[in-house]
Amino acid sequence: MAWFLAEHAVRIAATFPELEGVASPPLPEDKSAARLRLGHVLAVVRTHVAFVVGARQVGDECAPLDFLPEVYHRFGEGREGAVIPDGLLHYVQAGQHRRLHRAFVEVDRGTMASEKLAAKLIGYARFHEHRPIPAHLRRTSHSQSVLPAWQQRYPAFPRLLFVLADTGERAARQRVRDLQAVADGHPMVARMLMTVKAGAARLADLEEHGPGAAVWHALNDHARARCGAWDL
Repeated sequence: MAWFLAEHAVRIAATFPELEGVASPPLPEDKSAARLRLGHVLAVVRTHVAFVVGARQVGDECAPLDFLPEVYHRFGEGREGAVIPDGLLHYVQAGQHRRLHRAFVEVDRGTMASEKLAAKLIGYARFHEHRPIPAHLRRTSHSQSVLPAWQQRYPAFPRLLFVLADTGERAARQRVRDLQAVADGHPMVARMLMTVKAGAARLADLEEHGPGAAVWHALNDHARARCGAWDL
């Protein structure tokens, strides 16, 4: 069984310091709409829990509010002008040298065509390259000095983690190959992955072994052996 917050509860949650400045996902318009999304919502929650539990098992830091759902990142007009990850993850590897990681997490249940999954990767590449150039700087040499839009929010572009839920090993391998094909064949994606870490893994493997285990396929290197999320 799953519950959705009422409007009053959403307003209360918006006052949490961890959620300051974060736009909340839209509330379901009716019960039927909520039911249609229920399978995906539960898969996202399972992914969230896998990161929190995995962090606790190895002494890392990932609290319940370190995974924020559906954080909007708008950089253009229309539906194509925004990326809305299923989760924005904050994760700290503890130890002698603490390492802070951020990741855009996309959860795929195998219900969308491979082209739509690939389109998500292309959308992140567009966001990675987008520069909000003021009108007075367009067509001038100064336009190249404008910083990408993502640098207004992040010190480094978050890594991309595709989590394959409700998917068998054979189907998951095909999904990974499809994503790797986009990484190889799309120039904008290829440029992004020169500096941005990206990988895909089955949710069942995350739940069994933890996100830091060698269960992730690198999207920019077919031949590389599977590795941990933070080793991509």
